[in-house]
Amino acid sequence: MNNLFTVRTSDFVLNKVLNPLKDKSYGTLTPDQLNEWCGVIPDFFCKSVLDNETEIDAMCEKQLSDLKKDYLQNSILSKVADRMDEAYGYPAFGNSVMTNKPSDFGIIFGTDGEPDLNPLAKFSFKFLEVLVYEYGMVALRIIGKPDAVKFGRFD
Repeated sequence: MNNLFTVRTSDFVLNKVLNPLKDKSYGTLTPDQLNEWCGVIPDFFCKSVLDNETEIDAMCEKQLSDLKKDYLQNSILSKVADRMDEAYGYPAFGNSVMTNKPSDFGIIFGTDGEPDLNPLAKFSFKFLEVLVYEYGMVALRIIGKPDAVKFGRFD
């Protein structure tokens, strides 16, 4: 009998938390189902951070003023977002019309009667994190700075 399983680079490079807010409706899903809902988005993020790993590591190692650190982190955030768009083959972050941002915890509060969205999963690397939501919606942000966020849809 042969066992077949998939090994993804993102499983080894990224820190992954499935159903980070312990949403009851997502709690009925298996880890495999949650991973399937996330699709290849974690792989796009993984490739993007690895493509920028030298800059990320250099920024993390240096003793910088808060202002310079914020500038470099935002610069790297934009570069990772651009690389994710390239990996996807479409400017998902560049064409986002989303106006509300995830809360500190990652909740996207619905407007005009829409339900709130909790993240399916959270993937992080150094100071960056990606929150994946239903409908292929993705928030890329700097950990601890929820206003520094890029939002896109990878459907």
